[in-house]
Amino acid sequence: MTEGPRGNRRDAPPRRVSLSGGSLARSLRVTVLIACACVASVSVPERLSGQRTRVEAPADASRIELGDTIRVQLSRAQPVEAVFRGWEADVMLLQVNGVEQTWPVSVFDMTWLEVHTERTRREGLRHYAILGAATGLFVGAGVGLGLHAIGITNDPDGPAEQIIANTLQGAGLGTVTGFLVGGYLGGRHPGAGWISLALPAPGR
Repeated sequence: MTEGPRGNRRDAPPRRVSLSGGSLARSLRVTVLIACACVASVSVPERLSGQRTRVEAPADASRIELGDTIRVQLSRAQPVEAVFRGWEADVMLLQVNGVEQTWPVSVFDMTWLEVHTERTRREGLRHYAILGAATGLFVGAGVGLGLHAIGITNDPDGPAEQIIANTLQGAGLGTVTGFLVGGYLGGRHPGAGWISLALPAPGR
């Protein structure tokens, strides 16, 4: 007596599903696009002529108050950290640690200026969204790899394509989750940090 088609399917050895090169490439492209979209949506670097690229440069010099700690860089020099002591026309008076006299620095000699101060809600959202996305990328990749290793998502002895695909999927999900959670928390609790400032206009 011959065995029906259903019996043949039941006795057949289980098939291992593996991703083709096209599927793996699609997973990689999706993960890269997600990561790029998260970063691009919160930070568009601004490059000024002859100056260092600023990530956060919407603020102005009015955010600098007496006693604030700032970092300034002059042309072809290392950044210097100092305490702001006031203005004299276009010159900032700075107090460098260990030096009694104030150090006058013209705004025209500066190539980069930042101050350690309270972030705005927008700055906090951007800062922590980027930080969350970067953290989620690595954490998600580790989780995806771990789930594959213990056999929850696929056969642990499956082909390398499965391992890479699961890792990329975890990285993509982790990036999006970290972006959203970090942005939400950063908007509610911006905190303080180093904020890059547009160089003050002459006559301040």
